[in-house]
Amino acid sequence: MSYLLPYANLAISWGLFILIWLVQLIIYPGFHRITCEAFAAYHRWYVIRISSVVLPLMLAELILTVWWIRSDDYSLVSVLAGVLVLIVWLSTFVLQVPIHNRLKTGKEDREIRRLVTTNWIRTAAWSLKAATVSINTISSTF
Repeated sequence: MSYLLPYANLAISWGLFILIWLVQLIIYPGFHRITCEAFAAYHRWYVIRISSVVLPLMLAELILTVWWIRSDDYSLVSVLAGVLVLIVWLSTFVLQVPIHNRLKTGKEDREIRRLVTTNWIRTAAWSLKAATVSINTISSTF
């Protein structure tokens, strides 16, 4: 079963990489295009749907990363991946979730800008994690 770890880790990492870039470049900036009257309802609709996609992936990533760290005897690359996952979780629940909670009441351009700006933390961390996992998987294959 552990032979599947690198490939499962690779799949989840790239799934989150693609998802975060869609959020960063299209979805969050697109919040500005929604009318004030429609924003609260749209935001509620969005949060429910994106959570049903992102949370299972984040939980899978967390489990796979802990498994990788432990099975790789705390190697530098696996611990780096763990630190990147920790950064994503902290950013998500300390920065992005509170901003989304404030946006529940209605459209605030300042909060949307803050959401886009702070989301670069997750975008960078998930991008580095995908690169780290990819390099590790490729190097361990050969």
